[in-house]
Amino acid sequence: MLIAAALIELTLADSESLKAKRRVVRAVKDRVSSRFRVSVAEIADHDDRHAICIGCAKVGVDPRKLRSEMEKVIRFVDDLGLAELTSDDVVVAQIDEFETVDVEEDA
Repeated sequence: MLIAAALIELTLADSESLKAKRRVVRAVKDRVSSRFRVSVAEIADHDDRHAICIGCAKVGVDPRKLRSEMEKVIRFVDDLGLAELTSDDVVVAQIDEFETVDVEEDA
């Protein structure tokens, strides 16, 4: 099994508040998730009203198709024109390439 991940960093120069930024984040996430079959989340810069960092992920078996779909997601976000795309990265990896993270369960 393969996992494709895209990191999308945007700048929102005109944002006057975190509330305004959250509206843009919600719009981007909603539009991406309704258009593409990917998981979408804001993954960093939660308290910076000018920076948006969104992660997208998808599993599959064809690495070229996964990379192509993640690149389409990035182009789509850029074409929305809601914020300026400042950086993007796409990674496709096999599940066995990842390290296991221990998660402590509350008793």
